[in-house]
Amino acid sequence: MFLLEILSPESAVFSDSVDEVSLPTEKGEITILTNHVPLFSKLSEGEVKIKKGDKQTLIAIAGGFLEVEKEKVSVLSDYAVKAENIEIAKALEAKKRAEELLKNRDETTDMLIVEKELQRTILELKMAEKIKRKV
Repeated sequence: MFLLEILSPESAVFSDSVDEVSLPTEKGEITILTNHVPLFSKLSEGEVKIKKGDKQTLIAIAGGFLEVEKEKVSVLSDYAVKAENIEIAKALEAKKRAEELLKNRDETTDMLIVEKELQRTILELKMAEKIKRKV
């Protein structure tokens, strides 16, 4: 086992000892097990799969960085949320708002922020759908 910490600007999303973690990198998915070699990698948007015993936890991230040390794995991401904490109604409303802003552009709208918000809500909805299928 090793310590896994997933941090976002808002909070520590996850901090516990785990058996393994799979993460999305720019070159594909990577799985970290106990005694993994030290590593630093850029993460892409997607899902983090955490296994501890027979329990699996899913977390949506919007990119970030991964650091693997001897007994600790750290993930720093601009946005991270546990799949079970995603509120579908709020995500759908945020997606609708972002799509409207994209459609009705003006000089005061920061399109990069709107596009990131849309990507984040689409990621949340994908994760929520995945959880719903497992139940």
